[in-house]
Formats: sequence, C-alpha cells, structure tokens
Amino acid sequence: MTKPRFQIAFVCAALVFGAATLHAQATRTWVSGVGSDANPCSRTAPCKTFAGAISKTAEGGEIDALDPAGYGTLTITKSITIDGGTGSGWASVLNSSVNGFNVNVTSNPASSVVILRNITIQGVKQCVTAGCQGLKGIRWTAGKALHVENCFIENQATQGMEVVLAAAGQLFVEDTNFTNTTVGLTVTSTVSFVSGQIEHCRFMGETDGINTTSNAFLTVRDSYFGAGVGGNGAVRANTGCQVNVANSTFANNIVGVNAGGGTIRISNNEFFNNATAIVGTAESANNNKFRGNTTDGNVSNVIVVK
Repeated sequence: MTKPRFQIAFVCAALVFGAATLHAQATRTWVSGVGSDANPCSRTAPCKTFAGAISKTAEGGEIDALDPAGYGTLTITKSITIDGGTGSGWASVLNSSVNGFNVNVTSNPASSVVILRNITIQGVKQCVTAGCQGLKGIRWTAGKALHVENCFIENQATQGMEVVLAAAGQLFVEDTNFTNTTVGLTVTSTVSFVSGQIEHCRFMGETDGINTTSNAFLTVRDSYFGAGVGGNGAVRANTGCQVNVANSTFANNIVGVNAGGGTIRISNNEFFNNATAIVGTAESANNNKFRGNTTDGNVSNVIVVK
C-alpha cells in the first residue's frame, strides 16, 4: 500500500509544480513578427504581439522586439519596459480608430514606472474612411513615472500624447518626434502636479505643440517646433502651469510660446519667421534671438544671468 500512495503523491506534486511553472512570468519576454501568442514569449519561442507578451512578463520586467514588425496596441497596467529594438528589431504600432498605448497603472501607482523605447506609433490620420484614424499615440492616466525615449509618434487625429493624471506624476520624453498630430503633447493633473522633462524632441505640422492645461511644471530643452505649429502655441502655459524653455528653435509657426495665464521662462532660444513669437509676456534671460517674425511679442528680463 505504501508504494501506490507514494506514486500518487509524487504525481500530484508534479502536476502542481507543472501548473505553477506554466503560469510563471518571465522577467524578460520577446516578440517577433513570425511569433505566436500561444508561445511562452521566450527568445526561441517569441510571442507575436505586445498584448500577448505582457501577461507573461513579470511586473517591472521587459518586452523586447526581435525583428521589425507591427506588434499591436496595448493597455499597460503595471510597471514594465517595452523596447522596440534598434538593431534587428524596430517595433511599430498601427493604432487605427484607437489609442496606441493606454498607460493606466492603478495597482501600486505611487511607485510604478513605465518605459516605452524605440517604437513608431502610426495613427493613419490621412485615412478617409469614418472612424479609421488613430486617436492618441499614448494616453497616460495613472502611475508614478512615464518615460518615452526615441519614439516616432505620427498622424494622430487628436494628440500624440495625452497626460491626464489625478495624482502627482513624472514625465520624461527624450529624442522623440511628434509629426502631423493635431496636438503634440497635452499635460494636465486634477490633483497635485505633473513635473516633466522634454529633451531633444521635434514637433512638426501640428495645431498645438506642448499644451499644459492644469498643474503642470515642465522643462523643455534642445527641441524644435516648426512647420505651422500654432493655435494655442508651440509651447503654452495655462493658468497654474510653469514651463521653462531653453536652447530650442521656433520657426515658421503661428504662435511660438504662449504665456496663457501661466508662466513661460525662455533662455537662449531662437524665434525665426513666426507670425507671433510670444503671446503674453515671457520671463527672459535676455539672451534669446528674434528675426523675421511678424510680431516678436513681449519679454520681462527677470531671469538672472550669473
């Protein structure tokens, strides 16, 4: 009787261990254009989409692309890094009629970090069929920090990125192109504030560039705003918002910077061939360059240069 009981116990333990292994999440997973979401998302058996891989990736882990392909839209509800690759891989997301990425980390949001890197998000804005255009490239609604690095966000019908938080958050956007999106980046918080760093970015062919609407404090460095950006401005600070802009170029826009009730601080920027370089009064370090604008606008030289 002892031997059969031992065999039954061994089989049960093996089944439990096998089930646990089957549902284990990996720290790093992989996607490929020739993969399958039925795979474990390993290097040798990759998944096909980001949505297929994220459930098999541990919180705080990373999804990497093996080859250039379209990997689908994604809702992110936990800390994760998604890297589209720079060598053999480059990830593309075609977000027709929906958002490219919805970042909504409501579980442990005070410490969550999401990183999106080396990805093209294409919204098909030129599509003439009703409802086929992409809405927003990235929409962030909850979480501690969002990093967007070396991405191309293009042809979105509403916004390239929308940040709308109900708590404090930190935004970092680096080396990213916003092209032919109705608004490049909108930042707002209903409670507390959003702080952000925008570096080495390009905003081209939009109605608005960076539009801060509520409780936003941003620093913009080494960026370009051109080819018709205007409306509310290439950079706008609404009431209760503060935006620092340094070492950036504003060219051929309807409005360069707009102190629309908030505070705009400018240092060592270039304003060339804009209809209006400055709306309102910008705080200046008295080291900005103006030429060819229909109206330069007003500055207050209150930033101390030491």
